[in-house]
Amino acid sequence: MFNLIWDLDGTLIDSQKEVLENIRLAISDAGLEEHDMIRPFRVGPTIDKILKTSFTEERLADGKLQTAIAAFRNRYDNSSFSYTGSYEGIDKIIMDARFIHYIVTNKPDTPSKKIIEKLGWNQYVKRLVTPYTFGPEKKTKPELFSMLMDEEQLDKKITVGIGDMEGDCSAAEQSNIRTIGVLWGTGTESELAHCSYICRTVSELSELLETLCIK
Repeated sequence: MFNLIWDLDGTLIDSQKEVLENIRLAISDAGLEEHDMIRPFRVGPTIDKILKTSFTEERLADGKLQTAIAAFRNRYDNSSFSYTGSYEGIDKIIMDARFIHYIVTNKPDTPSKKIIEKLGWNQYVKRLVTPYTFGPEKKTKPELFSMLMDEEQLDKKITVGIGDMEGDCSAAEQSNIRTIGVLWGTGTESELAHCSYICRTVSELSELLETLCIK
């Protein structure tokens, strides 16, 4: 059996349309305007980081940041996730009995669980790890990887981390496991250059995992 520790957004699922729609509604709730943005929204980081990257500190002052975050959480957590689905070919890997699947995500517990259930993956994902899985204090991705590895007693030789952003792979690297950067999400090839492997398509990932299993 081979252990796969997946990122969620941009790696297993295409959630961009759903997230962006709820962010736009949330900033309107907070009295913010899209024409005031200094950078486009980039799905992947936590909602606070997305907003802080897209608006100046001045625009987010007077409680607008907190209002937008709360509005997003309320809207997104109660979403039907009708625009969210797995990338083509991912289901086949998830259902492959040769792999034990774990998910480590920055997405909070409620929407993560709803999405896994909607996709019918409950029986295939051994453990879903979110920022508050290990207690009331929010954990970083490197911390989540380390704690998961310890609790599950995962063999580093047969464990890989898979993600679409630099932070996903660097978190896995800090636990001294190999990493696979995927290019169908948000991250760029240059951002993922330090990964052990890079896959441009799900087919490439499937072929790579076949090779790793043989080794």
